[in-house]
Amino acid sequence: MTNFQPHVPDTDSSTADARSRQSRESASPRLDAQVPSNLPDPDRNLPVPRQSHVISTILTPAIRLWLRSQVEQVDDLTLLIEGGDRQLLTGLVPRVTIAAKNAIYQGLYLSRMTLVGRGIKVNFGQILRGKPLRLERTIPVQAEVQLTQEDLNDSLQSPLLSIAVIDFLINLLRAGAAPDLIDPSGKKAIVLDNLRAKIAPGVLTLRADLISATQGTATPFVLRTGLRAVNGQQLLLQNPEWLPTPNAKRGLALHDLQDFPLDLGSDVDIQELVLGDRVLTCRGKINVVPES
Repeated sequence: MTNFQPHVPDTDSSTADARSRQSRESASPRLDAQVPSNLPDPDRNLPVPRQSHVISTILTPAIRLWLRSQVEQVDDLTLLIEGGDRQLLTGLVPRVTIAAKNAIYQGLYLSRMTLVGRGIKVNFGQILRGKPLRLERTIPVQAEVQLTQEDLNDSLQSPLLSIAVIDFLINLLRAGAAPDLIDPSGKKAIVLDNLRAKIAPGVLTLRADLISATQGTATPFVLRTGLRAVNGQQLLLQNPEWLPTPNAKRGLALHDLQDFPLDLGSDVDIQELVLGDRVLTCRGKINVVPES
């Protein structure tokens, strides 16, 4: 992930007073040149106007306030806003880079994240009159996020992720992962409880207690699989296995579920997903849609 440190901009003239210089220095962070970012950025080598008084006194506080209103928690939030006054006064922000640690967004726990948005249109005239920042069009954002195993399990307690994962597992069961535990008519509900995850190099293990629609008892359900991103909007199961216990070294291969898809939606473009030692790293693009 990209590190950030305060940026010391050039003074406008030799007569600028020390107080003005100190204000601009503290308000203008920059990317750490000693730690290159892994985040793809085709604009990285293009010249951009140096930061201005509009950025330090108006846009930075407005964007920071807006970001904090979107999350339940965030630590070490750092902003890098790039653009010239002529663009900014029309409400067009050429590029914004955001880095944060320990963010919680709609119940999703993220240890680290870096976001780069371009061509951001905001209600600058209203901001000058003291109104909160509002996006005026959808923003394509290049993103890199990192979740630890603990983050993922905390996130699985939120409705946003737990409902999606449970629906996915139920589809797997109906597709043949456990046909003996499924009501063939589909009239009886399938209940999955105590959902947990384990991240290891190259594989993700999901476990839950399945309340059988046919037997009425709780049965451990453990799936271990690799994941492969395709077309930016799907994850495919790779070498999925049914495990007798969460820590089993060997399981029953589920050949019929090879390449079983998990659809991510049209606002996501996953470019890389890496399962490491108790950590998941994802890089790609997302569309940030204005509130209606």
